[in-house]
Amino acid sequence: MVKKALYTTNDRIVDYATIGRTNFPDIYLGANCRFFLSGCTGLFAIPMIFRRPIAYVNYVPLFYAPSRGLNDLIILKKLWLRREQRFLTFREALASDVGEFLRGEQYIKAGIDVVENTPQEITALAVEMDKRLDGTWRTSEEDEERQVRFWSLFEPSEYNENKNFLPRIGAEFLLQNQELLD
Repeated sequence: MVKKALYTTNDRIVDYATIGRTNFPDIYLGANCRFFLSGCTGLFAIPMIFRRPIAYVNYVPLFYAPSRGLNDLIILKKLWLRREQRFLTFREALASDVGEFLRGEQYIKAGIDVVENTPQEITALAVEMDKRLDGTWRTSEEDEERQVRFWSLFEPSEYNENKNFLPRIGAEFLLQNQELLD
């Protein structure tokens, strides 16, 4: 449910959540979009089937980070340890069961607050995706290093064995959260 309609003067933005939502546009939009900005909902399966690029936001759990499309981008929810008053690092999440938690009750029981991505983080990811698709994105050597550091945290497994299909983590997200790579 959407609390209020999105106001925009941009005729290229459709507030699909409040205007004209039916099953046909679910398929049509997912199949024909330039890219799909999505949270962890089943709706991302539609653009995935049609091989449309996906920019995932608010992704959790970390262990199941999507590895489906060559042009996909992702930013993750951060996990706040209430007792220690700090964020859980990616390494800590993957080394524990937390990296595989699928239900909110599990985080609550573990004393963890799941922190949504900020509007600024989501905007940065959308801009990065748009520029990548335009061919105008310029990655830095430091960004490449952060990407390698992130994916090196995962132990080899059947799940993430094919390194050709690992999505990129949003460049700005990793830059602003480098301490989570430790």
